[in-house]
Amino acid sequence: MLNQRKKVLKERQKIARQSVLNENLVSSNKTKSENTQAYEASQDLQAITKKFFIEYFTYDSQNTYIKRKNRVHGIATSSVLNDKKLFNNGLDKTGHSIIDAEQITSSYDGSNAYVSGIDQKQIVSGIVEVSYSSRKGSHSSSKTTYTYLVKFDSNQRKLIQIQRVGTTGTVVN
Repeated sequence: MLNQRKKVLKERQKIARQSVLNENLVSSNKTKSENTQAYEASQDLQAITKKFFIEYFTYDSQNTYIKRKNRVHGIATSSVLNDKKLFNNGLDKTGHSIIDAEQITSSYDGSNAYVSGIDQKQIVSGIVEVSYSSRKGSHSSSKTTYTYLVKFDSNQRKLIQIQRVGTTGTVVN
């Protein structure tokens, strides 16, 4: 009973919040409208990049490494999916699996997305910091944080560009 009431309350809050956001978007108050647009862009970018990077950084075999691309095809354009810097085949020069040979596993730890701009075509530009943990065989795991420049088409609801620009370091556990 209590869980059902909480669920109903949460749904009503969601409807009320969406109503206020919609009202603000069509408001004649330019600042209110722009702030609402920025808020929605921030929420969308955080959600879509989290979904992408959970799949991207979660694998434990050559098979799951290769399947990452298929798991994000609904939220990324073909230009992102065909980017060899993001999605290589995981094989060495002799054609053997690096992932399986080194017993590499990886798991997503968390991410934060920050909007840097929205253009007239509703393309949201931003920066995403992503942390993940990886391990080689029985060795200690390490936690790494990468920084990415991203672009998200809010009309298509897809990531259209992802570019790794740096790292804030690796910590060995």
